[in-house]
Amino acid sequence: MSTYLRRISTPANLRAAWKKLKKKKHSRGFDDQSIDEFKRDLDRNLTQIGDDLRSGRFQFTPHLGVLHNKPDGGKRPIKIPAVRDRVVLKAIQLQIAHKFDKYNLPCSYGYIAGASVSDAVKRVRELARDGNEHVLEGDISKFFDTVDRDILIEKFVRKIRVPSLESFVTAALRAEVGNLDDFRPIERDMFPLADSGIPQGGVLSPMLANFYLYPFDKAMTDAGFHLVRYADDFVVMCKSYEQASAAYALAHSVLHDQLHLTLHPLGENSKTRITPYSKGFNFLGLQFQGGRVSPSTKAAKRFREKVSSITDARQGLSLLKTLTALKNTIDGWAHAYYGYDSIEVFRDLDRYVREEFSRYLRFHGLLANGNLISSVQRKFFGVPSLEAIRQRTLLG
Repeated sequence: MSTYLRRISTPANLRAAWKKLKKKKHSRGFDDQSIDEFKRDLDRNLTQIGDDLRSGRFQFTPHLGVLHNKPDGGKRPIKIPAVRDRVVLKAIQLQIAHKFDKYNLPCSYGYIAGASVSDAVKRVRELARDGNEHVLEGDISKFFDTVDRDILIEKFVRKIRVPSLESFVTAALRAEVGNLDDFRPIERDMFPLADSGIPQGGVLSPMLANFYLYPFDKAMTDAGFHLVRYADDFVVMCKSYEQASAAYALAHSVLHDQLHLTLHPLGENSKTRITPYSKGFNFLGLQFQGGRVSPSTKAAKRFREKVSSITDARQGLSLLKTLTALKNTIDGWAHAYYGYDSIEVFRDLDRYVREEFSRYLRFHGLLANGNLISSVQRKFFGVPSLEAIRQRTLLG
């Protein structure tokens, strides 16, 4: 048994992997085992995983395919691994993550310890103050779905050099959707082909995504371009339109020719375009406009759609589940955007929450027709205010 496989399969490493795993209580894979069910017999489950890894019996389970609604009305295909598989993948990540560190260049801010959206925003502002006032907004089409797996595996084998784990990583990437027959033919076609892509939300996917895009980061920075990238979303801050055009040409060449990815064509109405900094642009769910950075219109729309979905009486959710989902959504959004120019947006969205939750309460006979919930009633139900969270957080 290799050193890495021995380390991964130790009880201590598997337990550490379990502790670091993101746990949605009712999340389950194709084997139908939930996080709670796995946890109820945790010691036995972790012991079994360790035994299977050391004996060579471990095999990844097919993924559960799920279609999530997108703000534009479309569907996003998600492949959910079994809980046991997520534990193994996290255990692998804990042992090999350090090998990927040298491929995380300073221009990259997503999925990297010590880097964040706010750091990326700060860098964009710094570059603009230094006179880089032409912005190349880049959009890679269906990045996670179209990663060339052959290129990724070849780079993994050649540069990461952990032969004993190559088969595990390859098998994890090649795991197919086990419930495709549950979908209509047009829906089945939404899922990536078995020989391409890396699963969105997968345990190893963030690390592998940055690793795959390293040649792009290096080519752009070596050429002297000011790239700011967060996962598959990026901008290049330039001194002139001509420089931004040259940045686009290089980005297109590397992404298309070397990595087999598609960069949307350059155009005024395209997702890839060159914009004067003063005219404003969107990046990472934020609107950059005249020195101000605020939640984007698109991000606010997604929030409204989420609130509307939660408070839709046709969902059949209990009052407790509705309140929990609403509170979590508001908390998450407030903490994501409180540090920006968000006062006006927060107040507008707070009014929207009040109206939608009042409508929900009226439907269930908990509020008189025509009335809106008061601030006292809102506190009673535990529905927080975006603006209140913002003020409280800023005050520490």
